[in-house]
Amino acid sequence: MAKYLLQEMNDVRNTGKRAVYPKMVINQTLGTEEFIDVLHDRLRTVDKGVLRGVISGIADSLVSLLSKGNNVTLDEIGTFSMSLKFLDDKPTEIQEEDDQMLYRRVGVKDLNFKISPKLIRDLQMNTRFERMMSGARELKKNLYTLEQRIENALAIIDEKGHITLGEYAKVNNLSRTTASKELAKITADPTMPIDYTGQASHKIWIRRKGE
Repeated sequence: MAKYLLQEMNDVRNTGKRAVYPKMVINQTLGTEEFIDVLHDRLRTVDKGVLRGVISGIADSLVSLLSKGNNVTLDEIGTFSMSLKFLDDKPTEIQEEDDQMLYRRVGVKDLNFKISPKLIRDLQMNTRFERMMSGARELKKNLYTLEQRIENALAIIDEKGHITLGEYAKVNNLSRTTASKELAKITADPTMPIDYTGQASHKIWIRRKGE
């Protein structure tokens, strides 16, 4: 059974009201092999190696089709499409009436996914929810200023040579999402004393060279 809790929302308009919304409590994130195991339980006659190849083929085919300017709809899953971004630092506003905005560099920003109505209906029919806790979970308050959060991180970096995302979030009383966004801003600023090395789940944060 899926679990949820009530999460307090940010009061961005400073109304003084404490609105809440239901939020999923995630058990775990399943990887490809776990997904193949579940799929194989439903398709016993199909070898796991074949299923693995099909998933890889779907990914390759999506890249091939989307890169040619197509959208792709898989009837019982949803529609995939690309979103774009500018790769240059030129202004995004039209400067003059006859501005043709020539010589712009554009690249892939993200992959959009719009779920199929059938999949939504199936989820609604098959999902039962259990509330995890009474009341509403309050927003985490910032116990420290940005400067103090950086100092907290540097103390760990100086002790062990680096800090992980989880450690940064824990020591500064932040969610992992907030911590990740904040570290991205910090490392993008060359005047800040923290840099990173590694990629994806292997990324760690270190003292910037010269600091």
